[in-house]
Amino acid sequence: MPWVRVVLLWLTARTGLSPEISWGRVKQQVENKNEFWADVSAIAVSPVAIAAGCAKGAYDASTDNGAFVDGFSAAAGPIIKAARGFGAEHGTTITKGVVTGAAGALGARIVSEGLKRIIRLS
Repeated sequence: MPWVRVVLLWLTARTGLSPEISWGRVKQQVENKNEFWADVSAIAVSPVAIAAGCAKGAYDASTDNGAFVDGFSAAAGPIIKAARGFGAEHGTTITKGVVTGAAGALGARIVSEGLKRIIRLS
């Protein structure tokens, strides 16, 4: 899975930490993971925030309620801020869910391939 290597390299470059656990820096890694999930959450909701911002900005500009930029910022800003807060607050839970899901998928793949080999041999 080459995308996993790309993600790990990106995380290493972004946080300055190696992907291996260093027990002396556990607290720093947790803080960086939460910052990472805050960024991921903000990126995940950005299409919704952009659509809401464009709608509000266009409405404000067309009805002379203010500039497009003001309407856009008023709608998109709180959405992205809330998403970043969610990612920062629940980063460890999200990480546990991702790791558990990946481990489950890997385990299912291993069992499936093992059963295929057993069936072919019999």
